[in-house]
Amino acid sequence: MSELNDRVKESAYIREETPGFLEKIGVAYYRYLTKKSGTADMQNISIDDLPPDITLQTLAANITTFAAVIAFAIGSLTTFVSIWVEWTYQDQMESTAYYILYGSVLITMLIIEMAVLFWLGLKTVYSLACLTGHNQTIKGSCLPGDDAVPNILARAALEVPDPVIHYLGIDPLKHLSKSKLFMVAFLYKAKVILSGMLVKFLLIRIFGKGEARTAFSWVAIPITGIWDAFTLYKVAREARLRLFGNKLAAYIVNDMLTDDFIEQLSPKAREGAIRAVATMMVLAQNYHPNMLVLLLRLCDTFKIDNRCEYDNWDDFLMLLDEVSTSERYFLLDLLSVSAAFDGHLSQLERHHLPEAFKELTDVYMQRTEQLKTLLLNGQLHAAKELCTLDFEAG
Repeated sequence: MSELNDRVKESAYIREETPGFLEKIGVAYYRYLTKKSGTADMQNISIDDLPPDITLQTLAANITTFAAVIAFAIGSLTTFVSIWVEWTYQDQMESTAYYILYGSVLITMLIIEMAVLFWLGLKTVYSLACLTGHNQTIKGSCLPGDDAVPNILARAALEVPDPVIHYLGIDPLKHLSKSKLFMVAFLYKAKVILSGMLVKFLLIRIFGKGEARTAFSWVAIPITGIWDAFTLYKVAREARLRLFGNKLAAYIVNDMLTDDFIEQLSPKAREGAIRAVATMMVLAQNYHPNMLVLLLRLCDTFKIDNRCEYDNWDDFLMLLDEVSTSERYFLLDLLSVSAAFDGHLSQLERHHLPEAFKELTDVYMQRTEQLKTLLLNGQLHAAKELCTLDFEAG
C-alpha cells in the first residue's frame, strides 16, 4: 500500500483544504480509541472473514439504535431546560435580566448538546468500524495523505463536508452552480432551527394566540430529540457506507482484477475503466471517498497516465464503441458498480446511464439499484456478489 501512496503523489493527488478543527479533533479521538483497544496496528481483513450479513446487520442496527436513543434524550433534555427557563421566568423578571439568563442557558445547552452529539457520533462510527475490521490507524488503508480511514470516518461522524480533491483533472462539481452549493450549505446549517420554528408557527396559527404561543414552545422538545436521533441515524448509515465501500474497492482490485484478468484488457479498456469511475463522480456531483478509493486503486492497478481528461462523458461513450464487445460488458459492469458506490443515484446519473447501457439498460439499472440498496442496508456479502466484473452482459 505504500507503493500506492507513492504513485498517487506522483499523479498529483491534492487535497484543497487541510483538515479543519473538528476533523482534527475527530481523528485524534478515533486514534485514541484504537490505541486504547490495542487495534491501532492491525491489518484489514477480507470480506470473507467477516460475519454473515445477518450478524453484521443486527449488530449495526443495535449500535445505531442505541446512539439514536441517546441522541433523542440529549436533544430533548437540553431543549427542555431552555423552555423551562422561558416558561418559568419570562413573566417574573425584568426584560434585560430575563434575556441575559435565557441567552446564557440557551448557549450552554446548545454547547452541551453539540458536544454530546459529536462524542456520540465518533463512538458510533468507531463501533461500526470494529464490525468491518477497520478499527486501526495504519496509513495506506484508504486515501493518501490526510484522507486515511480515521479522517473519512471523523467527517462522517461530525457531518463535516468531504474536501475538494484535485486528481486527474476530475471536477465532480463542474455541473453544479455556486448558488446551489451555497443554498444547500445554508439549509443544512439551519435545518434544526427551521424545522422547530415551522412546526411551532403552524400550531400557533391553527390554535390561537396569547399564552398558547408559549405553551406550544414545548413542541420543540420532541422535535429536537427526533431530529438529533435522525442525525445520528444518518451518521451511522454514512459511516457504514464508507466502510463497506472501502472493503468492496479492495475486493474489486485485489480479487477481481487479477493479473490474468488485466492481461485480457486492451489499453482502451483500461482507460475506459478509469473513465467509468471518473464520469460517475461528475454525474454524482460529489467527492465521496468511496468513489475516490475505487478510482485511486484502479489507477494504481492500470498504471494510468494522468495527462488525459478522464471525466468527459461523451468521450467515455465514444470509447465504449471502440472496445470489443466483451470489454464493453466489463466497462458496463464497472460503470454500474461505480454508480451505486456512494449510495445515491443523482438525476444526472439516472438521465445519462441509459446512454451507455443502451439495450441492457433495464438489466444494469436494476443491478445498480439493488447494489445501492444492499450497501445502504448493510448487506456487505450480498453487495460483494453484485460487484462481479467479467466479460458477460449484466
